[in-house]
Amino acid sequence: MKKLMMIAVFAAATVAAHAQEKDRKSPQERAHMMTGKMTKELSLDTEQAAKIEAINLKYADQVEAMRAEREAEREARLKDGKGKAMREAHDAEIKAVLTPEQYVEWQAQKEEMKAKHMEKRKEHMDRKKAE
Repeated sequence: MKKLMMIAVFAAATVAAHAQEKDRKSPQERAHMMTGKMTKELSLDTEQAAKIEAINLKYADQVEAMRAEREAEREARLKDGKGKAMREAHDAEIKAVLTPEQYVEWQAQKEEMKAKHMEKRKEHMDRKKAE
């Protein structure tokens, strides 16, 4: 019963995380929300809240610019295919040195490492979204 409940909670959290990803807030909305939280938790007066909101907006805009830049770089890498070509060349050179059995084992190890990496990345994203 506990396992079933944990699966249901995990599924709900996953759905919520995907919904949040699609409904990304603007820098202004994020700055306003952060300021509201800080105002409430720190009992800021109106002057402090206005200054804090300006600061939060400044950094939210910078984060948004960095996010856009990172996404553009990612898209460019995917388009030019250099990363894939390099991985394929590396793989071919390794394959030429290893025996067929060693190569199969190496491929299995790579897949295992990839799965571990994806799991750690997922855990990181889940923690980040929970904050």
